[in-house]
Amino acid sequence: MILDLLLLFLLGLSFGSFVNAWVWRLKTGRSISTGRSMCPSCKHQLAWYDNIPVISFVFLQAKCRYCKKPISWQYPLVELATTLLFVGIYLHFSPISIQTWTVLALWCLASVFLVAAFVYDYKWMLLPDRFMLPVIAIGIVLVTMSGVQNGWQSVVPQLIAATVFTSIYLAMWFFSGGRFLGDGDIRLALAMGLLLAVPQLLVAVFVAYVVGAGVGVYLVAQKGRKRTDQLAFGPFLIIGLYFGLFWGEQIAHWYLRYF
Repeated sequence: MILDLLLLFLLGLSFGSFVNAWVWRLKTGRSISTGRSMCPSCKHQLAWYDNIPVISFVFLQAKCRYCKKPISWQYPLVELATTLLFVGIYLHFSPISIQTWTVLALWCLASVFLVAAFVYDYKWMLLPDRFMLPVIAIGIVLVTMSGVQNGWQSVVPQLIAATVFTSIYLAMWFFSGGRFLGDGDIRLALAMGLLLAVPQLLVAVFVAYVVGAGVGVYLVAQKGRKRTDQLAFGPFLIIGLYFGLFWGEQIAHWYLRYF
């Protein structure tokens, strides 16, 4: 188990570093498969020792080695968040059987796209299909695996919940003319419905709206925003998704037991 955790820790850091580069290159129109990494400020190519996840950030004291401009805290935070997700998903699905390794790998792969979507939507209020469509595809694979292993009747409630949840977001998008949310949020809603069981999904949505409302109130109270200003909702849905994955079943059982 220790070796598994160490491997996932290193993979999480590596994929987190990849997500940072991917998001920036997608926004600037550069291919992720060509060219070396460079400083966003001075455009100087980075050496391999400038690209070690988290460690380079610490040793460089959050400044570019060449132009001394500050390095965004986004880089280590994304690397650490991806690592925590990889490790957390492993612990969530433990003990790991041969079949569960496939589920673990698919969830880790989905996490790479979801973390990228989180960063992109937070920075530019857009959820590109390049991130969302693979997550939906992974969700379909996981639902199909569950249906084959446990019987198709076991996934019917989840498919119904996914359809209802997506339809609600589609209606909100249509009747608001895209003012309340973007069409990327519709695809994210579908992905959540496919990835989460019904109790997990309900908890995820509740957490997303509570956290979103709390952040909105805080920003207005700090006079940094007006109540009419737009706020990307995708990051809150993704936070809710993982909250639902890790603790949704327990919270739902607790609620039904006492209320």
